[in-house]
Amino acid sequence: MADVVKRAWGGFLWWARGVTGESKYQAYLDHERRVHPDREPMTERQFWRDEYARQNANPEGRCC
Repeated sequence: MADVVKRAWGGFLWWARGVTGESKYQAYLDHERRVHPDREPMTERQFWRDEYARQNANPEGRCC
């Protein structure tokens, strides 16, 4: 029973990180390490500033 709860909780956390966008920075880091290993990745703060600037410059269909 504990294994089922543990798996369900892990699934919920995965979902919540995707919905809130928290997983975007990790995906960016993974991409940078894989494709551009010689380049220093942006800090999380720089990443989010860049992400919001990109969204404001290129509005897409989004709820907020």
